[in-house]
Amino acid sequence: TSWMIRIFFAATVAFAIPIDKLLSFEAFWKGSLMGIGPCILTKVCCAPFMGPARWVIGWAMVGRAEFAYLIAQMAAAANMIDAKTFSVVIWALLYATIFAP
Repeated sequence: TSWMIRIFFAATVAFAIPIDKLLSFEAFWKGSLMGIGPCILTKVCCAPFMGPARWVIGWAMVGRAEFAYLIAQMAAAANMIDAKTFSVVIWALLYATIFAP
């Protein structure tokens, strides 16, 4: 049953992504900027102040973003964000998901 929950979760979020907006250059560069800046660099750059395990702590703060995908999908479904903003958020979360250890 855990595999069915994962498949259902992935399909729920994946089918909500507007592909034409997601593959636009505007969504890509804005999502890249948000993904690399706020999602990754802010957490890793605060690591030097954390002591001996600084880089482990810094990279551990870069979240996996599974729950954030669901929150973004729910916000899009409730018309709280438009399709362009949703696409930017998806790109940013992809960076956090891919680069997180």
